[in-house]
This record gives sequence, C-alpha cells and structure tokens, in this order.
Amino acid sequence: MPQILVVSMHRQFTALIHWATHSLHSVSSGKVAVVDGTLPELEVDVVDLVNDSYRVLVYGGVLHSSRVLRLMDLGVRGYVPETATLPVLLAAVKSIAADGTHLPFDPASGRNYVPLTTAEEVAADAYFLNDEELPRIEVAKRLGIADSTLRNQLASVRRKLGIPPQASRTAVSRRYRATVRQAVPSRQSVQSP
Repeated sequence: MPQILVVSMHRQFTALIHWATHSLHSVSSGKVAVVDGTLPELEVDVVDLVNDSYRVLVYGGVLHSSRVLRLMDLGVRGYVPETATLPVLLAAVKSIAADGTHLPFDPASGRNYVPLTTAEEVAADAYFLNDEELPRIEVAKRLGIADSTLRNQLASVRRKLGIPPQASRTAVSRRYRATVRQAVPSRQSVQSP
C-alpha cells in the first residue's frame, strides 16, 4: 500500500480515507497525501505538502475547475469531488501513487479549445513528456528544428491549453499530461517473413 497521509480537520474524513485505501496494494514507494478539499487554507496546505515531496490529491468539496487548475499549478496531482464514487477515488489514489494525475474534467474545456497541430503535439510530447530533464535547445536539436521554432510551438501549446506563460515547466508538464488522451497506438513497421 502506498504511504498515505490524510490532511483534514475532521476525524470522519481521515477514517473514511484510511478505510477506503486499506485495500490498495503496493503501487509505488512515493508518498501520497489526500487533502480535504474543504480546508480553509487549502492552497497553503498543498504547497507545504508538495514542498515535502508528497504527491497531493485533493478530495472533497465541490471545487470550480479554475480553482482545481490553480491547485495543479501549485503542484497538486489530482482532484476528486465529494460526489465521486469509491472506485473513482481509488483509481485517483492509484494513479497519483504511480506518478500520474487525475482530473474529473477536461482541463481544456470552457476555453474554446483548439486542437494542437501535429508539430505542436510532437514538440509538446518531446519537451514536456519525453525529455523533461533536457534544456529546450537540446530538445530542439533532437527534433531537428531550431530552438526558436520549438519555443514558438510551445508558446502556441500553452496558449491553446490556457496555460499562463509564467507557469513553470513542471506545472505545464503536469497540466499537459492531464490533457493528453489515451494515445492511438504508434505505428509499428511490420516486417515481412
């Protein structure tokens, strides 16, 4: 079972989370914190937990999508509203323990979402998902494009997803990862016998 810290002012909330997650098998050695979405100092609490290397899931309350996205910018990995079923909560805990994310909505909804071009998607995948540790100029070299081209494509991706330009690479990566749908299986070359 992942190490789960429950942050709430209510014993019932804490007991519910411990009861609900007792059946989870070991999915990660990472530390997971489930935070009560009704806490008055929610943003402060999640920043402290993120700084302490916890993967944070906010559960409970009925938070507006803009607040959830703001929490994600602060480092929260996911949100589950109080109206969600137990399987949804457990799936979210598993996903976050496995270094994933969980959102009950499409982060691009309500923003006049414009689909990414193929070039933008390739650039975003490389920069935010595949080569997260490399500087932008190195990612551009791997893609065989100029650094300025990659910079412009990434700016377009941020604009289309409604991500502010001042957001950190880690925050953008987390938000981008949350928007990526199940990818179509990559084409594989078929070798003839």
